[in-house]
Amino acid sequence: MPEKTVKKKKYWITYTLTPLLLLLLTGGILVLSYVLAPTHRLQKYLNLVFMDNLKIKSVNAGLRIREQDINTENRETGYETGKIVYPKFGEQCAMLIAPSINLNVGVYYGVSSELLTRGACQSTQSAVIGEGGNTVIDAHVNTYFSDLSKLKPGDEIQLYTTYGSFTYRVTENITFDQADKRYVAVTEEEILTLYTCQPQVLGSSDIRVGVRCVPVKKQFDLPAEE
Repeated sequence: MPEKTVKKKKYWITYTLTPLLLLLLTGGILVLSYVLAPTHRLQKYLNLVFMDNLKIKSVNAGLRIREQDINTENRETGYETGKIVYPKFGEQCAMLIAPSINLNVGVYYGVSSELLTRGACQSTQSAVIGEGGNTVIDAHVNTYFSDLSKLKPGDEIQLYTTYGSFTYRVTENITFDQADKRYVAVTEEEILTLYTCQPQVLGSSDIRVGVRCVPVKKQFDLPAEE
């Protein structure tokens, strides 16, 4: 067989098999990921990678912002366990009140530059309020969370939603690097994490400051569905 014919045959085999092998490898990884981790858990970990980027990039195309009239008064009666209403991206999901620093701000589900101009944002990788796990909320330090660092252990924080009210107590102040995801990662224990950028005169800081809180009281408006 001529040498040129042999070379062409080798090239044809290489060009045909390489994409096929890559496709099989990618498919195998996806199947393994699906088997080892539930889809919603896998998505939550993936969202950690993109969370900070979403703050400066516009995702307004198709974004539907929905304001909510959330009652923050007369919410002292209810059920310790109850029905959770899961929010959609761009929807106001809560009112956050921290009396010790005179903070009263709306919380939106999802993180984007547009939502951060309207209030605080709950990361979609975190647990929905009242669900259990780590609920992560942040806002700009030059707007709504300008006094966040003034919170101290023992201070109380209220989160009012359309389905109930939830009270937390600050347990510790935290400082961490932007690349450090330990405070915003998924957890089994129920906690509330609030954070913002460390104040800086010029530009934005890679250092984050905030607080971690534990739940002390839950009041659901409706009992859990059987």
